[in-house]
Amino acid sequence: MGINQEDFEKLNMRGIVISSVMTAFGLVVALAWKDTINATVEYLMPDSDDGTLKGMYISAIAVTALVMGLAVLVLNINKRAEKEIERVQSYLFDDEDEEDKKES
Repeated sequence: MGINQEDFEKLNMRGIVISSVMTAFGLVVALAWKDTINATVEYLMPDSDDGTLKGMYISAIAVTALVMGLAVLVLNINKRAEKEIERVQSYLFDDEDEEDKKES
């Protein structure tokens, strides 16, 4: 009961591995920034009785808002890139189709 060639090709193993590696890199970057963000919140909000918990919530909300904004930006850039790729491909393939018709 092995996997057949067609199912294996559908999995796009290279894409899955690349995505996993990039996700791991993102986690490393997030961990590197964690202490910096916490130190910034502590600097902006001097310690009080509940400063630590309050600061953690503020930093979590700020990071969430920042990541959401960046995600929207990346999705918009991706959408524009896909449209541009489709435009270029349609231009290139239309020229090839016209040349094929002329040769016939």
